[in-house]
Amino acid sequence: MTFSSVLPILLTIALFALIIVFHEFGHFIVAKLSGIPVYEFALGFGRPVLLSFKRRETQYSLRPVPIGGYVRIAGMEPDEEVPNGFDKKPVLTRLAVIASGSGMNFVLAIILFWIMGMAFGKVVGRTTGIGRVMAGSPAAAAGIQVGDVLVFTEPVPVGEPSPEVKATSKPQRKMSLEQLRAVISSRPDMPIRLVVRRGRNYLAFHVVPQPRQEQELELLRNGKSRIVTRTIGLIGVVFAEVTTPQGFIESVAAGFVEVYATTKALIVALFLTVIGKLPAAVGGPLQITDIMADAVRVGWRQFLLWSALISINVGVINLLPVPALDGSRLVFIAIGGIRRRPIDRRKEAIVHLIGFALLLLLLALVTYKDLLHLIDKYLG
Repeated sequence: MTFSSVLPILLTIALFALIIVFHEFGHFIVAKLSGIPVYEFALGFGRPVLLSFKRRETQYSLRPVPIGGYVRIAGMEPDEEVPNGFDKKPVLTRLAVIASGSGMNFVLAIILFWIMGMAFGKVVGRTTGIGRVMAGSPAAAAGIQVGDVLVFTEPVPVGEPSPEVKATSKPQRKMSLEQLRAVISSRPDMPIRLVVRRGRNYLAFHVVPQPRQEQELELLRNGKSRIVTRTIGLIGVVFAEVTTPQGFIESVAAGFVEVYATTKALIVALFLTVIGKLPAAVGGPLQITDIMADAVRVGWRQFLLWSALISINVGVINLLPVPALDGSRLVFIAIGGIRRRPIDRRKEAIVHLIGFALLLLLLALVTYKDLLHLIDKYLG
Protein backbone atom coordinates (compact mmCIF):
# COMPACT_ATOMS: atom_id res chain seq x y z
CA MET A 1 0.00 0.00 0.00
CA THR A 2 1.52 3.29 -1.11
CA PHE A 3 1.30 6.67 0.59
CA SER A 4 -0.79 8.05 -2.30
CA SER A 5 -3.41 5.34 -1.69
CA VAL A 6 -3.49 6.00 2.07
CA LEU A 7 -3.52 9.81 1.72
CA PRO A 8 -7.25 10.12 0.88
CA ILE A 9 -8.13 8.06 3.98
CA LEU A 10 -5.89 10.18 6.20
CA LEU A 11 -7.29 13.40 4.75
CA THR A 12 -10.87 12.19 5.20
CA ILE A 13 -10.19 11.32 8.85
CA ALA A 14 -8.57 14.73 9.33
CA LEU A 15 -11.59 16.39 7.68
CA PHE A 16 -14.05 14.58 9.96
CA ALA A 17 -11.96 15.56 12.97
CA LEU A 18 -11.92 19.20 11.85
CA ILE A 19 -15.69 19.24 11.29
CA ILE A 20 -16.29 17.66 14.71
CA VAL A 21 -13.93 20.08 16.47
CA PHE A 22 -15.64 23.09 14.87
CA HIS A 23 -19.10 21.71 15.67
CA GLU A 24 -18.36 20.94 19.30
CA PHE A 25 -16.41 24.17 19.71
CA GLY A 26 -19.60 26.02 18.76
CA HIS A 27 -21.47 24.41 21.67
CA PHE A 28 -18.44 24.89 23.93
CA ILE A 29 -17.76 28.58 23.33
CA VAL A 30 -21.40 29.68 23.55
CA ALA A 31 -21.86 27.68 26.77
CA LYS A 32 -18.71 29.28 28.21
CA LEU A 33 -19.79 32.77 27.17
CA SER A 34 -23.17 32.11 28.78
CA GLY A 35 -21.51 31.20 32.08
CA ILE A 36 -22.37 27.49 31.88
CA PRO A 37 -19.66 25.11 33.17
CA VAL A 38 -18.34 22.61 30.61
CA TYR A 39 -16.98 19.38 32.12
CA GLU A 40 -15.43 17.81 29.00
CA PHE A 41 -14.57 18.56 25.40
CA ALA A 42 -13.98 15.20 23.67
CA LEU A 43 -12.99 14.13 20.18
CA GLY A 44 -14.18 10.56 19.62
CA PHE A 45 -16.02 8.13 21.88
CA GLY A 46 -15.16 5.14 24.05
CA ARG A 47 -12.35 4.08 26.34
CA PRO A 48 -9.51 4.14 27.11
CA VAL A 49 -8.84 7.85 26.87
CA LEU A 50 -5.87 8.24 24.51
CA LEU A 51 -4.93 11.77 25.47
CA SER A 52 -6.25 14.06 28.17
CA PHE A 53 -5.48 17.29 29.97
CA LYS A 54 -7.50 19.62 32.19
CA ARG A 55 -7.74 23.37 32.18
CA ARG A 56 -9.91 25.01 34.81
CA GLU A 57 -13.10 22.92 35.08
CA THR A 58 -12.90 21.45 31.54
CA GLN A 59 -11.26 18.13 30.65
CA TYR A 60 -10.00 17.97 27.04
CA SER A 61 -9.73 14.38 25.77
CA LEU A 62 -9.04 12.26 22.70
CA ARG A 63 -10.94 8.95 22.64
CA PRO A 64 -10.38 5.86 20.45
CA VAL A 65 -13.59 5.64 18.36
CA PRO A 66 -13.31 8.44 15.74
CA ILE A 67 -16.97 8.64 14.71
CA GLY A 68 -17.87 11.87 16.46
CA GLY A 69 -17.27 13.91 19.56
CA TYR A 70 -19.10 15.74 22.30
CA VAL A 71 -19.03 18.42 24.94
CA ARG A 72 -20.37 17.56 28.38
CA ILE A 73 -22.19 20.66 29.56
CA ALA A 74 -23.33 21.07 33.13
CA GLY A 75 -27.08 20.76 33.67
CA MET A 76 -27.91 18.62 30.62
CA GLU A 77 -27.95 15.17 32.25
CA PRO A 78 -31.10 13.82 33.96
CA ASP A 79 -31.26 14.47 37.71
CA GLU A 80 -28.23 16.77 37.49
CA GLU A 81 -28.68 19.91 39.53
CA VAL A 82 -26.11 22.65 38.94
CA PRO A 83 -26.82 26.22 40.13
CA ASN A 84 -25.57 27.77 36.88
CA GLY A 85 -26.27 24.78 34.63
CA PHE A 86 -27.72 24.59 31.12
CA ASP A 87 -31.24 23.83 32.38
CA LYS A 88 -31.27 26.98 34.51
CA LYS A 89 -30.62 29.33 31.59
CA PRO A 90 -33.28 31.22 29.59
CA VAL A 91 -34.80 29.53 26.54
CA LEU A 92 -32.96 31.74 24.04
CA THR A 93 -29.61 30.98 25.69
CA ARG A 94 -30.25 27.23 25.55
CA LEU A 95 -31.34 27.47 21.92
CA ALA A 96 -28.15 29.39 21.09
CA VAL A 97 -25.92 26.79 22.80
CA ILE A 98 -27.48 23.95 20.81
CA ALA A 99 -27.72 25.74 17.44
CA SER A 100 -24.15 27.06 17.61
CA GLY A 101 -22.73 23.64 16.71
CA SER A 102 -24.25 23.71 13.24
CA GLY A 103 -23.48 27.41 13.05
CA MET A 104 -19.76 26.63 13.34
CA ASN A 105 -20.06 24.07 10.54
CA PHE A 106 -21.28 26.88 8.29
CA VAL A 107 -18.41 29.07 9.52
CA LEU A 108 -15.92 26.29 8.62
CA ALA A 109 -17.42 26.09 5.13
CA ILE A 110 -17.03 29.86 4.70
CA ILE A 111 -13.39 29.58 5.78
CA LEU A 112 -12.76 26.78 3.28
CA PHE A 113 -14.36 28.76 0.44
CA TRP A 114 -12.27 31.76 1.51
CA ILE A 115 -9.09 29.67 1.33
CA MET A 116 -10.10 28.45 -2.13
CA GLY A 117 -10.65 31.99 -3.36
CA MET A 118 -7.38 33.31 -1.95
CA ALA A 119 -5.26 30.35 -3.07
CA PHE A 120 -6.78 29.54 -6.47
CA GLY A 121 -8.96 32.47 -7.48
CA LYS A 122 -12.43 32.26 -8.96
CA VAL A 123 -13.08 29.71 -11.71
CA VAL A 124 -14.69 31.45 -14.68
CA GLY A 125 -14.37 28.62 -17.20
CA ARG A 126 -12.34 25.70 -18.52
CA THR A 127 -10.25 25.16 -21.62
CA THR A 128 -9.46 22.03 -23.63
CA GLY A 129 -5.90 22.16 -22.30
CA ILE A 130 -4.80 19.32 -20.02
CA GLY A 131 -4.23 20.65 -16.52
CA ARG A 132 -3.67 17.31 -14.78
CA VAL A 133 -3.12 13.68 -15.80
CA MET A 134 -4.04 11.04 -13.22
CA ALA A 135 -1.36 8.46 -12.46
CA GLY A 136 -2.22 5.05 -13.89
CA SER A 137 -5.02 6.43 -16.05
CA PRO A 138 -5.61 5.59 -19.75
CA ALA A 139 -4.34 9.06 -20.69
CA ALA A 140 -1.13 8.56 -18.71
CA ALA A 141 -0.58 5.12 -20.26
CA ALA A 142 -1.05 6.57 -23.75
CA GLY A 143 1.52 9.32 -23.14
CA ILE A 144 -0.70 12.39 -22.88
CA GLN A 145 1.03 15.14 -20.90
CA VAL A 146 0.10 18.20 -18.87
CA GLY A 147 0.10 21.18 -21.23
CA ASP A 148 -1.25 19.24 -24.21
CA VAL A 149 -4.33 20.79 -25.80
CA LEU A 150 -7.03 18.35 -26.84
CA VAL A 151 -8.47 19.50 -30.15
CA PHE A 152 -10.28 16.51 -31.66
CA THR A 153 -11.52 13.02 -30.83
CA GLU A 154 -13.43 10.34 -32.71
CA PRO A 155 -14.37 6.68 -32.24
CA VAL A 156 -11.95 4.09 -33.62
CA PRO A 157 -13.64 1.61 -35.98
CA VAL A 158 -13.91 -1.94 -34.67
CA GLY A 159 -10.92 -4.04 -35.70
CA GLU A 160 -8.63 -1.13 -36.48
CA PRO A 161 -5.19 -1.69 -34.89
CA SER A 162 -3.94 0.71 -32.25
CA PRO A 163 -0.81 2.32 -33.69
CA GLU A 164 1.97 3.92 -31.72
CA VAL A 165 1.75 7.61 -30.99
CA LYS A 166 2.48 9.45 -34.19
CA ALA A 167 2.54 12.95 -35.59
CA THR A 168 -0.52 13.92 -37.52
CA SER A 169 -1.83 16.84 -39.51
CA LYS A 170 -3.94 19.60 -38.05
CA PRO A 171 -7.59 18.45 -37.80
CA GLN A 172 -10.02 20.04 -40.21
CA ARG A 173 -12.14 21.19 -37.28
CA LYS A 174 -11.69 21.73 -33.58
CA MET A 175 -14.17 20.42 -31.03
CA SER A 176 -15.53 22.25 -28.01
CA LEU A 177 -14.97 20.99 -24.49
CA GLU A 178 -18.56 19.77 -24.32
CA GLN A 179 -18.18 17.84 -27.59
CA LEU A 180 -14.93 16.24 -26.45
CA ARG A 181 -16.44 15.16 -23.15
CA ALA A 182 -19.53 13.76 -24.88
CA VAL A 183 -17.47 11.48 -27.14
CA ILE A 184 -15.16 10.31 -24.36
CA SER A 185 -17.96 9.59 -21.87
CA SER A 186 -19.97 7.66 -24.49
CA ARG A 187 -17.13 5.18 -25.20
CA PRO A 188 -16.36 3.20 -22.01
CA ASP A 189 -14.05 0.27 -22.82
CA MET A 190 -14.12 1.27 -26.52
CA PRO A 191 -11.09 2.82 -28.28
CA ILE A 192 -11.08 6.44 -29.39
CA ARG A 193 -8.56 8.52 -31.31
CA LEU A 194 -7.39 11.70 -29.58
CA VAL A 195 -5.57 14.49 -31.39
CA VAL A 196 -3.67 16.93 -29.19
CA ARG A 197 -1.57 19.97 -29.92
CA ARG A 198 1.82 19.86 -28.24
CA GLY A 199 3.73 23.03 -28.95
CA ARG A 200 3.52 23.50 -32.72
CA ASN A 201 2.94 19.81 -33.44
CA TYR A 202 -0.16 17.66 -33.53
CA LEU A 203 -0.05 14.12 -32.12
CA ALA A 204 -2.58 11.29 -32.43
CA PHE A 205 -3.20 8.84 -29.57
CA HIS A 206 -5.36 5.75 -29.30
CA VAL A 207 -6.98 5.63 -25.84
CA VAL A 208 -9.54 3.27 -24.31
CA PRO A 209 -11.66 5.21 -21.77
CA GLN A 210 -11.95 3.49 -18.43
CA PRO A 211 -15.53 2.60 -17.44
CA ARG A 212 -16.93 4.34 -14.39
CA GLN A 213 -20.39 4.08 -12.88
CA GLU A 214 -22.09 7.29 -11.86
CA GLN A 215 -25.51 8.09 -10.51
CA GLU A 216 -27.73 10.76 -11.96
CA LEU A 217 -31.23 12.05 -11.41
CA GLU A 218 -33.83 11.06 -14.00
CA LEU A 219 -37.11 12.98 -14.16
CA LEU A 220 -40.24 10.88 -14.63
CA ARG A 221 -43.46 11.84 -16.39
CA ASN A 222 -45.48 11.80 -13.17
CA GLY A 223 -43.38 14.66 -11.79
CA LYS A 224 -41.29 12.42 -9.56
CA SER A 225 -37.71 11.37 -10.13
CA ARG A 226 -35.41 8.46 -9.57
CA ILE A 227 -31.68 7.86 -9.30
CA VAL A 228 -30.28 5.78 -12.17
CA THR A 229 -26.81 4.36 -12.61
CA ARG A 230 -25.05 4.62 -15.94
CA THR A 231 -21.58 3.72 -17.14
CA ILE A 232 -19.43 6.46 -18.64
CA GLY A 233 -15.92 6.55 -20.03
CA LEU A 234 -13.06 8.48 -18.41
CA ILE A 235 -9.51 8.93 -19.64
CA GLY A 236 -8.14 10.39 -16.40
CA VAL A 237 -7.47 14.02 -17.20
CA VAL A 238 -8.55 17.31 -15.64
CA PHE A 239 -9.04 20.14 -18.09
CA ALA A 240 -7.27 23.38 -17.24
CA GLU A 241 -9.27 26.04 -15.43
CA VAL A 242 -9.57 29.69 -16.35
CA THR A 243 -9.41 31.67 -13.11
CA THR A 244 -9.46 35.28 -12.01
CA PRO A 245 -7.72 36.41 -8.79
CA GLN A 246 -9.83 37.09 -5.70
CA GLY A 247 -8.92 39.39 -2.85
CA PHE A 248 -9.62 38.88 0.84
CA ILE A 249 -13.00 40.65 0.97
CA GLU A 250 -14.18 39.15 -2.32
CA SER A 251 -13.21 35.64 -1.18
CA VAL A 252 -15.06 36.01 2.13
CA ALA A 253 -18.14 37.41 0.36
CA ALA A 254 -18.04 34.54 -2.15
CA GLY A 255 -17.85 32.11 0.79
CA PHE A 256 -21.05 33.53 2.31
CA VAL A 257 -22.80 33.33 -1.08
CA GLU A 258 -21.71 29.73 -1.67
CA VAL A 259 -22.75 28.60 1.81
CA TYR A 260 -26.16 30.29 1.46
CA ALA A 261 -26.79 28.81 -2.00
CA THR A 262 -25.66 25.32 -0.99
CA THR A 263 -27.69 25.36 2.23
CA LYS A 264 -30.79 26.51 0.37
CA ALA A 265 -30.36 23.81 -2.31
CA LEU A 266 -29.87 21.13 0.36
CA ILE A 267 -32.97 22.18 2.28
CA VAL A 268 -35.03 22.15 -0.93
CA ALA A 269 -33.68 18.69 -1.80
CA LEU A 270 -34.54 17.38 1.67
CA PHE A 271 -38.07 18.79 1.39
CA LEU A 272 -38.58 17.21 -2.04
CA THR A 273 -37.30 13.90 -0.66
CA VAL A 274 -39.78 14.02 2.24
CA ILE A 275 -42.75 14.64 -0.08
CA GLY A 276 -41.59 11.91 -2.47
CA LYS A 277 -40.46 14.09 -5.38
CA LEU A 278 -36.83 13.01 -4.99
CA PRO A 279 -35.47 9.58 -4.03
CA ALA A 280 -33.48 9.32 -0.82
CA ALA A 281 -29.73 9.46 -1.45
CA VAL A 282 -27.76 8.61 1.68
CA GLY A 283 -24.02 8.04 1.79
CA GLY A 284 -21.85 6.96 4.68
CA PRO A 285 -18.17 7.21 5.61
CA LEU A 286 -17.07 4.80 2.86
CA GLN A 287 -18.78 6.80 0.13
CA ILE A 288 -17.41 10.05 1.53
CA THR A 289 -13.90 8.56 1.59
CA ASP A 290 -14.31 7.48 -2.03
CA ILE A 291 -15.48 10.97 -3.01
CA MET A 292 -12.56 12.55 -1.18
CA ALA A 293 -10.14 10.12 -2.86
CA ASP A 294 -11.38 11.31 -6.24
CA ALA A 295 -11.11 14.92 -5.05
CA VAL A 296 -7.51 14.45 -3.90
CA ARG A 297 -6.58 12.98 -7.28
CA VAL A 298 -8.12 15.98 -9.06
CA GLY A 299 -6.39 18.56 -6.87
CA TRP A 300 -6.56 20.64 -3.71
CA ARG A 301 -9.29 22.94 -5.01
CA GLN A 302 -11.60 19.97 -5.45
CA PHE A 303 -10.68 18.64 -2.02
CA LEU A 304 -11.45 21.98 -0.36
CA LEU A 305 -14.72 22.24 -2.29
CA TRP A 306 -15.94 18.83 -1.13
CA SER A 307 -14.75 19.55 2.41
CA ALA A 308 -16.89 22.70 2.47
CA LEU A 309 -19.91 20.85 1.05
CA ILE A 310 -19.59 18.06 3.63
CA SER A 311 -19.35 20.60 6.46
CA ILE A 312 -22.54 22.29 5.22
CA ASN A 313 -24.29 18.91 5.02
CA VAL A 314 -23.29 18.11 8.60
CA GLY A 315 -24.58 21.50 9.74
CA VAL A 316 -27.95 21.13 8.04
CA ILE A 317 -28.51 17.48 8.97
CA ASN A 318 -27.75 18.19 12.64
CA LEU A 319 -30.59 20.72 12.66
CA LEU A 320 -33.16 18.15 11.55
CA PRO A 321 -35.73 17.30 14.27
CA VAL A 322 -34.44 13.74 14.60
CA PRO A 323 -33.86 12.26 18.08
CA ALA A 324 -30.19 12.39 19.16
CA LEU A 325 -29.47 15.25 16.75
CA ASP A 326 -29.30 18.91 17.76
CA GLY A 327 -32.53 19.65 15.90
CA SER A 328 -34.58 17.47 18.26
CA ARG A 329 -33.01 19.20 21.28
CA LEU A 330 -34.05 22.54 19.81
CA VAL A 331 -37.61 21.21 19.45
CA PHE A 332 -37.71 20.02 23.07
CA ILE A 333 -36.41 23.38 24.31
CA ALA A 334 -38.91 25.29 22.16
CA ILE A 335 -41.84 23.16 23.34
CA GLY A 336 -40.77 23.64 26.94
CA GLY A 337 -40.56 27.40 26.38
CA ILE A 338 -44.01 27.55 24.81
CA ARG A 339 -45.66 25.58 27.63
CA ARG A 340 -43.53 27.47 30.20
CA ARG A 341 -42.50 24.19 31.78
CA PRO A 342 -39.47 22.17 30.62
CA ILE A 343 -39.94 18.62 29.41
CA ASP A 344 -38.80 15.93 31.85
CA ARG A 345 -35.09 15.45 31.12
CA ARG A 346 -35.27 11.72 31.85
CA LYS A 347 -37.96 11.22 29.22
CA GLU A 348 -36.03 13.39 26.78
CA ALA A 349 -32.87 11.35 27.44
CA ILE A 350 -34.72 8.11 26.63
CA VAL A 351 -35.91 9.58 23.32
CA HIS A 352 -32.36 10.63 22.42
CA LEU A 353 -30.95 7.22 23.42
CA ILE A 354 -33.42 5.42 21.17
CA GLY A 355 -32.67 7.87 18.37
CA PHE A 356 -28.93 7.33 18.78
CA ALA A 357 -29.38 3.56 18.54
CA LEU A 358 -31.45 3.96 15.38
CA LEU A 359 -28.84 6.29 13.90
CA LEU A 360 -26.13 3.68 14.56
CA LEU A 361 -28.29 1.06 12.84
CA LEU A 362 -28.80 3.40 9.88
CA LEU A 363 -25.05 4.02 9.73
CA ALA A 364 -24.41 0.26 9.62
CA LEU A 365 -26.94 -0.22 6.80
CA VAL A 366 -25.58 2.72 4.80
CA THR A 367 -22.00 1.47 5.25
CA TYR A 368 -23.05 -1.97 4.00
CA LYS A 369 -24.72 -0.38 0.95
CA ASP A 370 -21.65 1.74 0.27
CA LEU A 371 -19.42 -1.34 0.53
CA LEU A 372 -21.50 -3.17 -2.08
CA HIS A 373 -21.39 -0.10 -4.33
CA LEU A 374 -17.61 0.21 -4.05
CA ILE A 375 -17.11 -3.51 -4.73
CA ASP A 376 -19.25 -3.19 -7.84
CA LYS A 377 -17.48 0.02 -8.87
CA TYR A 378 -13.90 -1.22 -8.56
CA LEU A 379 -14.20 -5.01 -8.89
CA GLY A 380 -17.43 -5.50 -10.82
